[in-house]
Amino acid sequence: MDLLPNFSHVTWLLLIAFLSLLVLYGIWPIQALKKLGIPGPQPVPFLGTLLGYQHVILNFGQMCYEKYGKIWGIFDGRQPVMAVLDPVLIKNILVKECYNIFTNRWNFHLNGILESTLNVAEDEKWKRIHTVLSPTFTSGKLKEIFPTINYSGEKLVKNFEEKVANDEFMTMKERREPPKWEYSSNKHVTPVTPVAPSLVQSTNQTWGDGQELFKDDVACWEFIRGMFSKDTKTAIDPYAFLPFGAGPRNCIGMRFSLLIVKAAVVVLLQNFSFGTCKDTPVPLVLDTKGFMQPRKPIILKMVPRARADVEK
Repeated sequence: MDLLPNFSHVTWLLLIAFLSLLVLYGIWPIQALKKLGIPGPQPVPFLGTLLGYQHVILNFGQMCYEKYGKIWGIFDGRQPVMAVLDPVLIKNILVKECYNIFTNRWNFHLNGILESTLNVAEDEKWKRIHTVLSPTFTSGKLKEIFPTINYSGEKLVKNFEEKVANDEFMTMKERREPPKWEYSSNKHVTPVTPVAPSLVQSTNQTWGDGQELFKDDVACWEFIRGMFSKDTKTAIDPYAFLPFGAGPRNCIGMRFSLLIVKAAVVVLLQNFSFGTCKDTPVPLVLDTKGFMQPRKPIILKMVPRARADVEK
């Protein structure tokens, strides 16, 4: 019994040629970053370095940072990707060279009817949409909507006062969906704010830029406290942490989002004192799967300001 099919010589030649071209197609891009002298983990044909994501994306990035420094190359399939953690280069990519080289975001072209959304649109289409939408978020427009924001802040305080008065537990989950509120019989509040791990700008090659990666959870706590210190505020590089991106393609609603968050924080701090309790997780442990967020809810005790003054 023959182990190989009984093909003609021509069929065998065509089959060998096809398999050779397929292998060449898979390994051809692998040399691109190596020729440029960019270090990185060894990719495999067709899959690239996607297998490294089994360690979770943020953990994989941390391992690459520790091994290769602030610049390294990976492959998402056949697509070469350059990761940049140097704030100076990030500024050049997102600001100085945005219109010339790095105009577009990484696009898988699987967006369907969302192809014209602001974060996906490319080149002249993006410029046109950005020009049309930008006036919506000017200082004048934000001033017009501020009374509505204040009204919402008053309702927020009333909701908190009711729950605190009834000694109920409140969990706030801020996600890419309408806020959900969960209650139980304790006077605590749990804020959860997921953070995206990186930004990606596209050119002939794909460049990835991420905020500074922290080596441990304690460093993350120290970084957050230092942000609000008057002594260290001027020393913080604005391109070390980019929750809204930077440059012309940053989040168009950044000022609007910050205004809402600041207004909510102000009215809450005017009416309540926040403190730790026995359920507050210390030290904070981050969950690096998907959005960066606390592994356990951050439980804080809330006390109305009037009651806090009386107790003092």
